[in-house]
Amino acid sequence: MTIKILNKSNEFYYINIWICCVVSSLILLILIGGITRLTDSGLSITEWKPISGFLLPLSQIAWELEFSKYKTIPEFSIINSAMTLTEFKVIYMWEWGHRFFARLVGFIFLLPFIFFIISYKFKARHLVLLSLALFLGILQAFVGWYMVQSGLNYGIDVSQYRLALHLAIPFLIMALLIIFLLELNDKPRKKQKKQNSLKLASFSILFLIYLQIILGAFVSGLNAGLSFNTWPLMANKFIPNGLFVMEKWYLNFFENPLTVQFDHRILGYIIFCSVLVNWYYLFLRYRKTIVEKSALILLFFVIFQIIIGIFVLLLNVPLLLASLHQCGAIIIFIIALRHAYLMSVY
Repeated sequence: MTIKILNKSNEFYYINIWICCVVSSLILLILIGGITRLTDSGLSITEWKPISGFLLPLSQIAWELEFSKYKTIPEFSIINSAMTLTEFKVIYMWEWGHRFFARLVGFIFLLPFIFFIISYKFKARHLVLLSLALFLGILQAFVGWYMVQSGLNYGIDVSQYRLALHLAIPFLIMALLIIFLLELNDKPRKKQKKQNSLKLASFSILFLIYLQIILGAFVSGLNAGLSFNTWPLMANKFIPNGLFVMEKWYLNFFENPLTVQFDHRILGYIIFCSVLVNWYYLFLRYRKTIVEKSALILLFFVIFQIIIGIFVLLLNVPLLLASLHQCGAIIIFIIALRHAYLMSVY
């Protein structure tokens, strides 16, 4: 049994198109944000102008003014002191594109939302889901600037804590919208009796994948992927020395690049084993059902994601592969969310 969404006979056809456009735009925004991070472009715009920020500098004088503002932050003086105006324009365009597209996604969601609120009576639960997504979208704008501020005055990078928060929110928005989409289009079905532990397992896997995505933000924020570029060993050991060198042991999980990368690896192994066991059990008990097929798809993409992650590490984080790795994380999150949904309703 499948969930039909983009079918013209579907009474929610236009709502489906709208949500699919929002989710697709959100995915693209996450990928643009990842590239912005990988190209160290995020601090090139030192001010937050929600309205006038729509426009690019339109003259040579305007460009030189923006460049002069960038020269006042530590990243320029410590890392990019030899940067030319031409080079600055490249990183500025990435950050401007990131902010511009974020505003565009907001409009893609908000304007149709107002229209559908007026013309269509949503169920209370669906209205709550959409309203919460809107609230998180507004919050994300403030969190984005809150993140950028952390890199303007101290050090040469944004806070990894704020970066992780900035990445965590759009995945929550995506989850709300996909749940809305699934519930809106799903038809009543006869449930098969399943153990509650199986449902719990599917949601646990989803949580682990979400946690891994957040941990990936810490890896990125600490540039942890640029060190210990060997696999499966780190510093010639599976469990390397130095995991808890910081005096406050708990800070190692968030501020020690070695520990953060090690945790990211280990959680990847745990997710793989969990997904493999989950599929195998469903294969034995519910072979050729929609839940077994969804578990198999999830397993396939997890394996692919691990392979890509290994090559990202071994090749010292090339831009294309790193972006592909982030894209894989998004796909796996969506598949795991759908799998958990199917396990709860099928």
